[in-house]
Amino acid sequence: MAISTRLILRPQSSPNETEYPIMLQIIIDRKNQLVSTKKYSSIENWQDKTQSVSKAHPKHKEINLLLRTISSEIDFYILSEGKKGVRPTFEEIKDLVRKLTGGNTEPERKKLFDVFEEHIAYLDQQNRLGSKETYESTLKSLKNFMNKKDREFLSINTSFLVKYEEYLLARGCAITTRSFYLRTFRTLWKLAIKNKYCPETHYPFKDFAFSKYNNPRTKKRAITKDQIGLIEALEIDPKNDTLINSRNYFLFSFYCRGLNFTDLADLKWTNIMGDELHYFRSKTKEEFRFKLHPTALRILEHYQNMEGNSDSGHIFPILYKRHATLQSVRDRKKKILTRVNKQIKELGLSLGIAKTLTTYVARHSYATALRRNGMSKENIGRSLGHDSLKTTDIYLEDIGDPVLDDLINSTI
Repeated sequence: MAISTRLILRPQSSPNETEYPIMLQIIIDRKNQLVSTKKYSSIENWQDKTQSVSKAHPKHKEINLLLRTISSEIDFYILSEGKKGVRPTFEEIKDLVRKLTGGNTEPERKKLFDVFEEHIAYLDQQNRLGSKETYESTLKSLKNFMNKKDREFLSINTSFLVKYEEYLLARGCAITTRSFYLRTFRTLWKLAIKNKYCPETHYPFKDFAFSKYNNPRTKKRAITKDQIGLIEALEIDPKNDTLINSRNYFLFSFYCRGLNFTDLADLKWTNIMGDELHYFRSKTKEEFRFKLHPTALRILEHYQNMEGNSDSGHIFPILYKRHATLQSVRDRKKKILTRVNKQIKELGLSLGIAKTLTTYVARHSYATALRRNGMSKENIGRSLGHDSLKTTDIYLEDIGDPVLDDLINSTI
């Protein structure tokens, strides 16, 4: 009876792989079968002569101990069965290897797109629609970069990240967009490690120049109070109700402490108490309560008895009773925000405002107007709901620090 075993490295057909499975080759009567040891090695780290991995492998002690155990246990089993006159089968030897590797398994090997889609499905179940869209957008970008050809995590290295970054640069993506994709990708990678889909030692972001993406500087977004005045004073055809709405949303945001569009769309008349606005910011769940600016009160008067206004108690004609699910609400906000930003941009250009206007510009402009009038950064940040002065600094980077400038110039 001819029976023998040998540990081998089994290269896969994909040229993108960097590590390959270590297999036990079982030969019985010139026929052979393979069983996985659930360990992996690169070609460079595999020593075929000694059937072991080199010391360059980050887990060489753990892997070599297991491989030696497999070899000795198999030899002992074959010898013991032979003394009984029993011929071991392929399956019996495979079962023994599986028992030996069951407690020392490598992480389950999954492919990149699969893990993205699995997490997207989880976010959908949790109704975390904003996060879901973030991962969907990043996955779409990666699929375009990879020509829709999925790959295992172990085949992705720092060189892959550098090429992906170059791809985004070639497409003209701003640093904020690149930061968005790469930070989402990095978060998913950490999730994959946590779920044992990828070993902790395989983390290509470790050697990737990532610091510039942690707090990317945004393009200047604020406009002046005089430009706000131009927008406010512009005569608009009363029949052009969508443009009137877009301007009102922009101005209401500015005059209501940089209120963001999501919170604006959610406002109901019950949030107005006399001349005050009371609401919880959706992003941070922080409560806000403040006296309304006269311009904000005039905008509210416009919608008080407006024909065709919301039938669900909302102040602005954005959400109606028919928007009964989280997804329909999100889709509606997205649709209206796209229209508002398009119309506000065109309105700004017609007034000779060089900066591209969006609803977010109103928030930045509010912060800038306060700082130009001497308010402290701490108070500005508090009014915006910031939990970090660094975030407020980003909002104010348009103007430097006029308060400090005035102080210095008055003392020299």
